[in-house]
Amino acid sequence: MKGKHSSGKLLFTLVLCALVGLHGCAVDSGSEDEGPYPDFENPVSESSASTGTIGTVSSVDESFSRTIAFCATEEPSNDGLANLSMLFADFQAERSAARSAAVTLARTSATIPVYFHVISKGPTEEEGEVPDAPLIEQIEVLNSAYSGETGGVATPFRFTLAGINRVRNADWHVMSPGSETEMQAKQELKQGAADTLNVYLVDIQASGEVSGGRGTILGYTTLPVFYPLLAQYDGVVLHYKAIVGGPLAHYDTGHVLVHEVGHWLGLLHTFSGQCDGFFDDLISDTPREKTPESGNYCPVDRDSCPDLDGEDPVHNHMTYTADECRSEFTAGQVDFMVFNASIFRSMQLY
Repeated sequence: MKGKHSSGKLLFTLVLCALVGLHGCAVDSGSEDEGPYPDFENPVSESSASTGTIGTVSSVDESFSRTIAFCATEEPSNDGLANLSMLFADFQAERSAARSAAVTLARTSATIPVYFHVISKGPTEEEGEVPDAPLIEQIEVLNSAYSGETGGVATPFRFTLAGINRVRNADWHVMSPGSETEMQAKQELKQGAADTLNVYLVDIQASGEVSGGRGTILGYTTLPVFYPLLAQYDGVVLHYKAIVGGPLAHYDTGHVLVHEVGHWLGLLHTFSGQCDGFFDDLISDTPREKTPESGNYCPVDRDSCPDLDGEDPVHNHMTYTADECRSEFTAGQVDFMVFNASIFRSMQLY
């Protein structure tokens, strides 16, 4: 028997398929297989730090971390990726021609307003309430990561807190990707247009049926390419425990939202396509990698695609490693974010 949200999820997925114009777009009809989310069941100990892994943090909720499935962001199919790749190439050619002609760029940076929607089922932090302080600090973490302060290449994106909206709704507090609950909450709460970031803090489950999920996921996001037909559902859904200073081992520095905002600005996972897929993440300077393995939070020197150039980008914000391991974007990723922000989010960064 299908769950109560299955029809909503089916409709949501069909709209996504229609948007990217795709042949053979798979629709989930209720399978428990939620995709390539590592289960991180074996957190390493402090003694393994010398081998390049991150040790356990005893002061936080390690047992919860063992059931994490990380990210559930929907990515386009191969046809959609082909279209994106062509658009990106054209955009880059136009930018290059403008620079060669010494044309002054109209806009070189963008400040993104951020609305946090804290959806709780009760007044305590365990029931989903998040104080103002970590939300304010989360903006600082975003600015640090996207300015290049933590490492890698600086991006032109900065963030400012536009508002904190607190909602007491037990039904909306538990949310799963593509569910009717998600649709209802976003339709009611979303603020701003394509260039405004809405972050919904809830208890995320990996499927419409809470009991049938494969574990708790930390976040998921709508890509910019989906905005034209799914504007009302745009934004980041973030687990309320994955915020900066939260209780989750290895996911408590605020870098989970850095990862999800990367998706909101168009980036795919660095392991998209893995070693032999027809398409990868569409970025030329991120080496290919397999879906990260369980239990190794910062596997320095890992090379999961040994027949291809480059070791796994374990420090990249768009892979699956611990918060303290992820610290950088590449130049190619910055260009791809600028492309997505300009074409789909009306930021006009040229």
